Amino acid sequence: MAPKAGCLLLLCSLAGCTMGPDYRAPSLALPGSWLAENDAGPERQPVTPEQLRSWWKNFGDPELNRLMELALVDNLDLKIALTRIDQARADRRSVRAELFPQIDIKAGGQRHQNLSPIYAKGVRFNLFELGFDAIWELDLFGRLQRRLESASADLDAAKEEHAQALVTLTAELARAYVEYRNLQNQLRITRSNLDAQRYTLRLTERLFNEGVGTRHDVVRARAQAKNTEAQVPALEAGVTVTLRQLEVLIGRQPGALDGELQATAALPMALAQQLLTSPAETIRWRPDIHVAERRLAAATAMQGAAIAELFPKISLSAFLGLRNTDIESLFKSAAFSYSTAANLLQPLLNFGRIQAGIDLTEAQQKEAYLTYEKAVLEALRETETSLTRYLKEEVRRQTLAHAVEDQRESVRLSQLRYKEGVITFLDVLDAQRALYAAEIELARSEAEASTNLIAFYKALGGGANALTPEVAQETSRKAS
Repeated sequence: MAPKAGCLLLLCSLAGCTMGPDYRAPSLALPGSWLAENDAGPERQPVTPEQLRSWWKNFGDPELNRLMELALVDNLDLKIALTRIDQARADRRSVRAELFPQIDIKAGGQRHQNLSPIYAKGVRFNLFELGFDAIWELDLFGRLQRRLESASADLDAAKEEHAQALVTLTAELARAYVEYRNLQNQLRITRSNLDAQRYTLRLTERLFNEGVGTRHDVVRARAQAKNTEAQVPALEAGVTVTLRQLEVLIGRQPGALDGELQATAALPMALAQQLLTSPAETIRWRPDIHVAERRLAAATAMQGAAIAELFPKISLSAFLGLRNTDIESLFKSAAFSYSTAANLLQPLLNFGRIQAGIDLTEAQQKEAYLTYEKAVLEALRETETSLTRYLKEEVRRQTLAHAVEDQRESVRLSQLRYKEGVITFLDVLDAQRALYAAEIELARSEAEASTNLIAFYKALGGGANALTPEVAQETSRKAS
């Protein structure tokens, strides 16, 4: 076999060689079911990916659905995530371009003077050239290929980060909306109780003026009314603060929702009939786990790129164009010229720089793996915690609902007995105070149950597929 053919065959055989470990997705042992399932009850059914895609619609609140549609288009965190996808995609194109030859237009002039003793000293000449200059690094040991694998994994991670931004956004928006309705509800309860307490105060003042009641009853009634009245400003401030948060989440300036959400509405509640899923499915659905896994893949690929630095870099270069010592004759046919060259660069003495790079990427790969393990553990903890909190709060909410009914009956009976002179006015005030506390606690429990359900949907990766990056980018372009 001819030497040139043998060299070509050797280069071709080396072209598919890549250094470093080939990436394999990690496999972790996961529990078969959730510990909290024991409290779930037989009516709970497995949730499907389609139900998770737009889980907030289970609350049946048109206003929440409208706000969510606005946020999916105009939320700034989503737009930031889209720009990171564009950055990762551009970086991957840049790395991929290094696998192909680079061709430049070359134009220049040089002045040479010969000082070699072999030739006549003092000979001077010019060299003018115009043409195409090409250089191509042969990726024989997979350095560029591993970098391309890493860039591809980073692009996948950027897309998953956009999905995680969707999960976070939908959960935060729903949580803020629930809190807004909760504060409105508490404010309504407080004002209603304040009206009742002011009516009681007027009654005690009239009885005192008629000589039937006591001044102590008047003072106690006035103190209770003032104490309830003092709760109103804090609740009003909370309503405004939460409204401002909702405006930021949908990408609007302060005041944009003032005319749209002022009316008090019921707190959104969901029955959550479809709730359970397996830990393995949860891990598979969560985009933050996918992000950690893709970062691990990128770090593993960079290990191979670092190891490949130990091996030779072989490049081919060529020139095709015009060369002449006389610029006036540069465009004549005799000036046509071409040249080719091959270069090999083998690291020899670099004072441990390459080995340090290998050690660095190895440590980064270990960090990425541990980060992945931690993300899985955090996902299991978050899901178990949110499911337990939701199920327990549901039991508490139902108990409080019965307590409120009993407290309302207690107030009605105490008022009747006071008018009949059976009990003192202090008993009436105590009954009213207990009713107010029970109603507020029930309102908070209803909000907590909805918030815990939202947290559980978030733990399952709900909303991750509500909007693909391609659709989001197209929607953003049309909006702009």
